[in-house]
Amino acid sequence: MKNLTDRRIDSRTKMPLITFTGLPSSGKTKWAKKLQLLLEDKINSAKESNGPGHNYSIIYHSDETLGISHDSYKDSNMEKHARGSQMSAVKRDLSRTNFVILDSLAYIKGFRYQLYCEAKGVVTPHCVIHVMSSLNTSIQWNNENNDEKKWDDELIKQLSMRYEEPNNDTRWDSPLFTIMSDYDKETLPIDEIWDCLVLKRPPPPNAATLVKPTSGNDFLQELDKQTLAVIGKIVQHQQLMSIGGEALIDKEKKLFVEMPATSVSIAQLQRIRRSYISLNRMRSVDVDRITPLFVEYVNRSLDNDD
Repeated sequence: MKNLTDRRIDSRTKMPLITFTGLPSSGKTKWAKKLQLLLEDKINSAKESNGPGHNYSIIYHSDETLGISHDSYKDSNMEKHARGSQMSAVKRDLSRTNFVILDSLAYIKGFRYQLYCEAKGVVTPHCVIHVMSSLNTSIQWNNENNDEKKWDDELIKQLSMRYEEPNNDTRWDSPLFTIMSDYDKETLPIDEIWDCLVLKRPPPPNAATLVKPTSGNDFLQELDKQTLAVIGKIVQHQQLMSIGGEALIDKEKKLFVEMPATSVSIAQLQRIRRSYISLNRMRSVDVDRITPLFVEYVNRSLDNDD
């Protein structure tokens, strides 16, 4: 009887916390809002069957809802106060039947650790969702934003240098899901998120969206090998064509890199490659997608550098 009572207490005290993290203008809010809608669908389905999660509600917090301005991140004291406001909102709204979504930069691992401790203190499942985009893409999307919510480009660059990426090997960042924000076919792993927050089962491996430790595995080797091969073909093209034209990467798959009308240095190509590897080193995409996605990334990067 005691074990049964314990299980009932555990089910009543679930208070799922979802922390979004990523650069400014990386698409976090878009994905957070999309997750909110998908969770609402899951809750409605659970109501029909009276299943786990049927009595849950969703509370969403962001810098905007909490009245935190972009300028807060220019001053250490103001930023500390902003994080305090975020933490207070989370503490206030964690309850036995709430999903609490925190849509914030959460770029400091110490802050994510504090959130984890708060969740652990009230016996709640939690997860971290890392919305990833390159610095150039974030700046581009920011500049395409015509309202008053634009970030200062220099501040985005500074936050990028200060950003401490989440790591699935640490308990406070686990379970960790990554979203490639600028990948057109990217989707939220809603079933895995629901399972780890409501059913409290570890999310099953998902090559497209679930972050997994990749140190020493074949994926990192393929990532290094295939991106290096693409750079090599671009360099060969420039040696033959000097500037401009289309660098053929894979004739069968019709993969080309549109070269700009100015020479692209090997150092520039290596920076693009390192950036891509950094974005993908903590996720395992299908091996046959590495080259096409990298070619697309190179094209966007060279276009942005024009």
